[in-house]
Amino acid sequence: MSVKTTSSSEIAEVSVETTQQKIGLPKDFISYIKEKSVINGDGGRPNFLQVCKKEGKDPLEVVLDILELNWLKNRPYRQIAKKKDTSYHTIFRLLKDCEPWKQQLTTYLLTIPRRKNFFNIHSETSDYETVQSYIERAKREKLKSWKKVLQSAEKCWKFLGYKDPVRWTANDIVAYLDQVKTDGARSGRLDSVRQIAPQIADKHSRHSIKTGRFREKIQRRKKEIFGPEYQMMRTALQKAEMDYELLVMDLHVTLGAREGTKGSKGGLCGISWEQFKKNFTKLDLWEAKVRGGFWSRDCPLDLFFLDLPERLRDLWIERGKPQNAKIIEGGYKKGLLKIYEAIKRVVAQEYRGKIDPSLLKELTDLKPHDADKIHVNLCWEAGIPIEVVAGDYLGGQEGNGLCGRIWLSTDTIKKYYLALNKRSKRMDAIYEKVKGYAEQFNLIKELSLEETEGVL
Repeated sequence: MSVKTTSSSEIAEVSVETTQQKIGLPKDFISYIKEKSVINGDGGRPNFLQVCKKEGKDPLEVVLDILELNWLKNRPYRQIAKKKDTSYHTIFRLLKDCEPWKQQLTTYLLTIPRRKNFFNIHSETSDYETVQSYIERAKREKLKSWKKVLQSAEKCWKFLGYKDPVRWTANDIVAYLDQVKTDGARSGRLDSVRQIAPQIADKHSRHSIKTGRFREKIQRRKKEIFGPEYQMMRTALQKAEMDYELLVMDLHVTLGAREGTKGSKGGLCGISWEQFKKNFTKLDLWEAKVRGGFWSRDCPLDLFFLDLPERLRDLWIERGKPQNAKIIEGGYKKGLLKIYEAIKRVVAQEYRGKIDPSLLKELTDLKPHDADKIHVNLCWEAGIPIEVVAGDYLGGQEGNGLCGRIWLSTDTIKKYYLALNKRSKRMDAIYEKVKGYAEQFNLIKELSLEETEGVL
């Protein structure tokens, strides 16, 4: 008596088949796929699904891909045929055969995320059209960090239960970003999502999430710190003898520079000692994120703090007069972030219980990205025209402006950085000017009262 054994592959196939039936695939549809993909030994010409099975592809997934392309994404037959390396008539017949199950299959495709391959590291391809399009564009344009973008976008894909990026909605993305801890990381992840989900980047789409609108949604606040408040922070650091932390903060606020990353030449973390000029009174700063990157030349380092060049020179001598080394050791995470954490602790210890709680929160809720906001506030309070703060792009990787950070747009500065707080000294001066202007109306009022009294 012979005993029939069942292979592990057959067991797996039955398990998958049973699961698919439970979650909504019609039983007769699965039987149709199974029947069409059976490889016969009669030597006849194999059909499309049999060829797919010989090549190691899952015929069911291939058919679902084709249905999704035509029914949900409105791809024409010829385009699908080219993508699947088959004929127009094969796709036509397959879609016609599946027509009786269209309603059920469409519901399945819309509600059940399929575990496609988001990114195959060996072939550098994706099963998702939008992701594959980004990969091809990134290679064509020779982008350096495209794999990091995919890694970031893949986190969103997993969070959304493996949903096709083409069907991500604005609500999906906001829910994903809400669980990310820091604003900077959220912004970076949104950029990644926008690369592989066109509807999120398309301003005409109802699922569009603009960068500015997104920042407002996550309550990206302007920093209401002007001259007196910033001097309070400096005083706390001077008392604690934290000279290095004070130097870094002053340099960051003077330049208004982006933070930069470890190993990059842009931003504050990218500054090396060789970029300082004219006895540390000037600096050439690389702006990496605008217009493909350019140099902002001869940024003045004594803009707000007259002794900053001298302090920079002393630090350079103390470190042995290096040339290529970075001024911020450890980059962003191990260097700059720790510096700002130390600053917050010292400021909190100095002023806790001594000043208004709202002001204390403003001073101690400090992040590296707040330095450019403080920079803009101080420039405005000093009376520097906002157009000068924004700077100008000259072309040929050269920019021109008073400071190291070149925004190019005054609208960007006003919308995201400048805080017109009423405790600013310049605001007080503006009120005084208004009072002088308003005297003419008050004088007229006084004269009219005197004339009235004379008549009575």
